[in-house]
Amino acid sequence: MIKARRRWIREQGLLDPAHLVFIDETSINTSMTRLRGRSPRGEPLVDRVPLAHWTTITFVAALRHDKMVAPMVIEGAMTSELFRAYVEQFLVPTLKRKDIVILDHLQAHKTPGVREAIERAGATVRYLPQYSPDLNAIETPFHPFKAFLRSVAARTVPAIRRAIRSYLRRLTPQEIANHFRHAGYASI
Repeated sequence: MIKARRRWIREQGLLDPAHLVFIDETSINTSMTRLRGRSPRGEPLVDRVPLAHWTTITFVAALRHDKMVAPMVIEGAMTSELFRAYVEQFLVPTLKRKDIVILDHLQAHKTPGVREAIERAGATVRYLPQYSPDLNAIETPFHPFKAFLRSVAARTVPAIRRAIRSYLRRLTPQEIANHFRHAGYASI
C-alpha cells in the first residue's frame, strides 16, 4: 500500500490533467440540514429536520480539469449493475481518446464490463492506491457540494435534483483547477 502511494505520487507530475477523469460517488439524503447556525445569545437555535422519513440518494459524477461531467442521481445505493450502466450510458459519451479514468477501489468500480466499455472509447482505467482519498481530485468538490445541499435543505428528490443542477452551474473551471492542484496534479 505504501509503495503504491509513493509510486502514484511520483507519477502524478507526468499525467496530463487535460486527460484525467476522476469518478466518485457521494451519498445525499432529504434530511440534510446545516451543521451550524446562529441565534440570539441565550436562545436555542431551532430548525426543522425530517424525523425518520428521508430518502437516501447517490450522486455520481466525473471531474475533468475544467468541469464536472456525466452527473447521475440514483435513489438508493450504488450497485455493480448501476455503475456499469452509468459508465456505458453517461460516462463513455464524454470520454476522448487518451483519457485516463481514475477510480477508487469500490467493488462496483471493478464490475465486469466497466473497463471494457471505457477502453472501447479509447481511454484507460487506473485505480488509485487503497486508502488514498487525498489523491482523488473529485473528493474535495464534494465538501462544498454537500454544504450547499445542506443550506438549500431540499426535502424531495426533485428538489435535490434542481439543487444539484444549480451547484454544477456554479462550479467554475478555476475552482476545479484548484481542486486538481490540491490533490497534487499539475495545473493547466
